[in-house]
Amino acid sequence: MEVFLFASGPLALGEVKVPVPFYLIRHPHGNVLVDGGNPLPVARDPRAHWGRLADIFEVHMSEEEHCAAQLHRHGFAPESVTHVVQTHLHIDHTGALGHFPAAEVVVHADELDSAQTGEQPLARGYVTADFEHPELNWRTFTGELDLFGDGTVQLLPTPGHSAGHVSLLLELEQTGPILITADAVDNRAQWEGAQPPRSLHNAEQAERSRERLRELAADRDPLLIFGHDPENFSALAHAPDSYD
Repeated sequence: MEVFLFASGPLALGEVKVPVPFYLIRHPHGNVLVDGGNPLPVARDPRAHWGRLADIFEVHMSEEEHCAAQLHRHGFAPESVTHVVQTHLHIDHTGALGHFPAAEVVVHADELDSAQTGEQPLARGYVTADFEHPELNWRTFTGELDLFGDGTVQLLPTPGHSAGHVSLLLELEQTGPILITADAVDNRAQWEGAQPPRSLHNAEQAERSRERLRELAADRDPLLIFGHDPENFSALAHAPDSYD
């Protein structure tokens, strides 16, 4: 198994620019794309796709930085991606949806329900056009999910940032465990308790999810990959390099 790290171009909030990561896991039973970074339309016209959210998040992304284009350059055809795992469905994580025709889209049931049926989706971080593709092959789950049944790709519910947010625990032969917190923990300041987790759904759940991940890390000592941390992300190996 190999894990490749990518970014779809940073988002700027005022003077702060943060990476928007996505990940490709090459597993003996399939290629798994985790999130997809920013969707392609925001590389063309952010305001047309995001509306007023484009006033809050300034996009720095070209079409060549979209996940499908980057994977193609690294030798992964769209048809080779067998799974798209969504940590959640917020606007900067849905870039893969609609671009990988053979993929099963794996998402927590609470997340899909919240994104599709909740009120004021834009205020909660969702753009419904991102996931309203009739051809998508959704696979929902509740509780934890061992994606291949071998312990190598585990999806861990970490709600709070969103209703059905999940983080990933990967087990690699050489690297050992990797913990992808996604937006359950944006950065090291949140991890260390200097900042609260960024919650768009439930603050108490977000705190419990962070503590669950910290307890897991204390037990497993994984390589940590936070959701949007410039220093953390820049210190990691990026594609074409990989972790194995």
